[in-house]
Amino acid sequence: MPTEYAARILQLRLPEQEQLKNEPERCSADPAMLKAIGRAVGQQVRIMSNFVALFTVKEANPDADLGNPELANVVRTGQTGRARLGTGAEMEAIIQANIVNAPPRSEEPVGVRFFEVANDDGEQAYLIAIAPHGGDIEPHSDEEARETFRVLTTAGFPASLWLCEGYGDQAKAAFDRWHITSTDLQPACFPLLEPLATRAFCYGVSFHGFDRKEDEADVYIGGGASLPLKKAIEKALNDLGLSIEVKISTCSDKAKFQGFSPENVINRLAQAGIHLEQSRRARDNFGQQIALAVARVFASRRRLLFCHFVQNLEARSAQAKIALAESLSQDLAAGPLSVERVIAKHRAFRATEDALAAKIQAARKVEAFIEEHIGETETAQPQGGSPAQTPSKRRRRRRLRKTRKS
Repeated sequence: MPTEYAARILQLRLPEQEQLKNEPERCSADPAMLKAIGRAVGQQVRIMSNFVALFTVKEANPDADLGNPELANVVRTGQTGRARLGTGAEMEAIIQANIVNAPPRSEEPVGVRFFEVANDDGEQAYLIAIAPHGGDIEPHSDEEARETFRVLTTAGFPASLWLCEGYGDQAKAAFDRWHITSTDLQPACFPLLEPLATRAFCYGVSFHGFDRKEDEADVYIGGGASLPLKKAIEKALNDLGLSIEVKISTCSDKAKFQGFSPENVINRLAQAGIHLEQSRRARDNFGQQIALAVARVFASRRRLLFCHFVQNLEARSAQAKIALAESLSQDLAAGPLSVERVIAKHRAFRATEDALAAKIQAARKVEAFIEEHIGETETAQPQGGSPAQTPSKRRRRRRLRKTRKS
């Protein structure tokens, strides 16, 4: 299968493509041409012209293009999209399916490059830390993801890591070449992310950066996770005593601070996803401390226990479906199916599935109650190692020693 094709980058057809007018990261293309290189509408491609940059093919070309074979290789963008490629004019280009470079060797200069990094044992589904815009795209966000992963794994907690690093040059900065909005990012286009996306993590945290304006906070805690979990992270960050303003995102905040959408990559990877937006000052001066505070929230035996409990119930539900399918297949192979027998087996399966679903729902309600009313009962030591003793445990030990002495 070919992995690229020659294209013409043309202006948008208006008013049909008004929604792409001011979208520098997005374009339209012919679905058949994309399919020929293993890509589809909604996915990312790499476009090489005057500059090289990533784009999301947000929609198919207008019908007027699709009905004309001479326009099959046309890719359409707004003026800001063409400027991402170095000029506002129309141009010739190469559309590539492979969007990531190989990481640079230790002795090799980074240059203009965009690549993935992952660390995963292939099995654990407790937590994933990610930074889609690392390197010079949103500086220090990749370092924070790495630090979160390091602290958790050193402390004996399961965790996975995925990030991208992007670098530009004086002609075109990394952000302007490589940034892809989190709701657009498609795991199928990222070889190291794709296998991780097939696993439903209990928790996830995604580190991001923004250029702060005067009326904005330094850190916004968004994502699809519950409010009690966000409050736990807010408290952990405020307890650091840093000169930064921390805010839990609300619907009244700018969309980029919210991360609420189910399409946000961290919400697709994890059942409880945290989208952490941070000002440049927060990342430059306190990035490691922020990552450590976030890691300590998830260095929780209680959270790990609930995660394993729910995952076990979900696995049993999946096994029940497989068992039903295998049983019916065996019955079919043995002779004509009995309608009554099929109905009886399906009713038994539904009873099992409903009971497991009720247990999963109850477990999540208990977890939410504990998160909101009891709070964290254990944290990891700053540099890793076993979780630290809570104040209540220390008091009990002191009382026990006094009793023994008396």
